[in-house]
Amino acid sequence: MSLKKLHRIYFGFDGNPDPYMGYLKTWQEQLPGYEIIHWNADNLPMNNCRFSQEMLRFRDHAFLSDYYRWWVLREHGGIYLDADIEMVDGIGFNKIVEELEVSDQFDAFIGIDNKEGGWYTGHSVASKKGSDYAHFMCEIYESLGAISVWRRKVFYFMSPQLSALYFGYNGYHFDGMGSTPGLTTPIVELRVKIYPQEYFSPMTPSSHEGKAGFTINAFTVNTMLCHHFSCSWHDADSPYLAVRGTTPQRNVLLRDLVQAGMHAPLAPPGPIHRLARRGWRILPEQVRTRVRRSAPYLLARLRSAIS
Repeated sequence: MSLKKLHRIYFGFDGNPDPYMGYLKTWQEQLPGYEIIHWNADNLPMNNCRFSQEMLRFRDHAFLSDYYRWWVLREHGGIYLDADIEMVDGIGFNKIVEELEVSDQFDAFIGIDNKEGGWYTGHSVASKKGSDYAHFMCEIYESLGAISVWRRKVFYFMSPQLSALYFGYNGYHFDGMGSTPGLTTPIVELRVKIYPQEYFSPMTPSSHEGKAGFTINAFTVNTMLCHHFSCSWHDADSPYLAVRGTTPQRNVLLRDLVQAGMHAPLAPPGPIHRLARRGWRILPEQVRTRVRRSAPYLLARLRSAIS
């Protein structure tokens, strides 16, 4: 069964035009053979459970999508991406989707949102139709009942943390609540392939001298997606929302942020850097030319790593 379906959920309760069309364009350009399915209150079963009913009552688009991303994956399979996701490397992403399609070792994949914390990329996840992971997550939301109204009061109700419950409940890293901190290479746990931060989430919230912001701290040649943290669901007093309100963030691409100097310094050269140097030199010239033309900002990071 083909998983080349990109599920995009956007409710637009405020009546304003969709502000993330620039990121959608990167999906279309990088993955031209993929079907893009648009979901909203008109084609989703909004009365599906108490949680969805309460979130609809509050017009809480973010927490509605937290549930329905798992619902569309359970019912249809494919890939869910938040609207503020940029597709950076479609060739690489297509490769891991095709790997998922044929694998008998895992039925879904997800990434790490931040290496140190080890929580998951609720903003980017793929699954075969009816996977155990998608079923489990749907059951969690569908069983929340009246406690749904506290969704913003409990840290572990947030998508990156709640996504970890599947792993913790089934005995994986129970003391860490199912998280995977410090991950450096992809692993498979409980039929889910988990990718390190650099693959799907090269940018992370940060704080400097008491001021909130965002830092590109995991941008490498493996980076396929970038979550741009629109913070549209944050409360009015959120310091991160305040930052977004003073910067032209929407639809700014990763390469522009890198060129503007938002990336953190790379670690000193080590074995991986030396391996990358040798690998680059033995690539056929036509392959190196393709890289230069298709992803100059990735090439710049590679050169920094191997110089």
